[in-house]
Amino acid sequence: MAESCALDKTVDEVEPAGVRQPVAAPVAILREIARRYGTPTYAYEIARIRSQVARLREHFPPEVEILYSLKANASLGLSGVLAQCGLGADVASAGELVTAVAAGFPPARIFLTGPDKSPAVLSELRALSDGTKEQSNGSDVTVSLDSVSELRQFACGDRPYRALLRLRPDFCSYASCSAGPDSRFGLTLEDLPQCRGYLDARGVQVVGFHVFAGSQVLAADGVLHHLRSGLNQACRAADLLGIAPEIIDIGGGFGIPYGPRDQEFDLPQVAEELRTLVQSARPARLVIELGRYFVAQAGWYLTSVLAEQTHRGRKAVVVDGGTHQRGDLCGLDLRHKAFAPVPLQVRDGALEPTDVLGCLSLPSDVLVEARPLPPLAPGDVLAFPNAGAYGLNASACLFHCHPPPAEVAFEADRLTPLRVRAPIHAVLHGQTTIRR
Repeated sequence: MAESCALDKTVDEVEPAGVRQPVAAPVAILREIARRYGTPTYAYEIARIRSQVARLREHFPPEVEILYSLKANASLGLSGVLAQCGLGADVASAGELVTAVAAGFPPARIFLTGPDKSPAVLSELRALSDGTKEQSNGSDVTVSLDSVSELRQFACGDRPYRALLRLRPDFCSYASCSAGPDSRFGLTLEDLPQCRGYLDARGVQVVGFHVFAGSQVLAADGVLHHLRSGLNQACRAADLLGIAPEIIDIGGGFGIPYGPRDQEFDLPQVAEELRTLVQSARPARLVIELGRYFVAQAGWYLTSVLAEQTHRGRKAVVVDGGTHQRGDLCGLDLRHKAFAPVPLQVRDGALEPTDVLGCLSLPSDVLVEARPLPPLAPGDVLAFPNAGAYGLNASACLFHCHPPPAEVAFEADRLTPLRVRAPIHAVLHGQTTIRR
């Protein structure tokens, strides 16, 4: 693979006939969810999440530790499902940490990553440590330290934490959401000599390294480049510091196809290479962190048509959802490249390029452009596929004071509300007026 970080290709505005479409939508149960819970609503297919975990376990060598990255979707209900599947957790805030604990992830299998080591995070770490201090060694969360400053802070603490040093990748990233050499995260190899004085400090025990090069990588060659290079960089760091790592977290970032021109991710090819990397890393244990791969394709964003409209000379509809609830946080250009939403009602008529406009007073509030859709009318419900990751938790949902959408899980014909839609007046909760 050439050393280029460009992944995206130009996509025609409307896909030609015969292009691949996503898996068939579970139309009947999505209709029932919209009927019972209204719209906008996020619906999650639990069987799809379990099947993604099973597929990973089928192909991965058993020595690899697998973490669920709650940043993809920190729903307590979905996190609980993934904890029950036996995964560990990757968290990056106090809120994600308490969610992981409440969901049932064992503290010894929780990794705290990211630059947020705020007082709130440290308080939750301390409380968790106090609650597990009478258990065996290794009961505490493993902390990924992002800088010499963070290492110094933990080294001066009054209790020991198991820690990884996060390394800034010194290799090219092939991720759509890149964290390569220009990333804001992690230590460079040049920073490592400053770490030596803290390796045996009372407040921290450095047990390995963490290298993450980015997310939403569809090309297997790109993922393999990240994993090999991350392990290589961690080994070089270990040599520089003269330590034998117990753990090497080499990231993940496996992608899913969001649109008809996206390829399927070649999991068997990556798994085969992981078997080689496991041997190369011994006696260190390899860790992979994945979020989108588990939950994205399980999710549907349901939103109802409010009105018919035109946009840039095309047919358009206005819906009761929008980009404040399903933003494009990772910069994937879903507006132009995503699969068309699935209409949950049957109407006769030819498919036409149609835009779906959100309900915000914001010119850029466009969910998709020029997707092939049948005739639509007010009251019709559209189901946006691949909506399980970076949806509600990644949204500017307070804009216009709309209440957050409901969240509902389904498995076969069983529906479980995960988040009940709040009444409109709930937007006033916790606020107060200024009185003279």
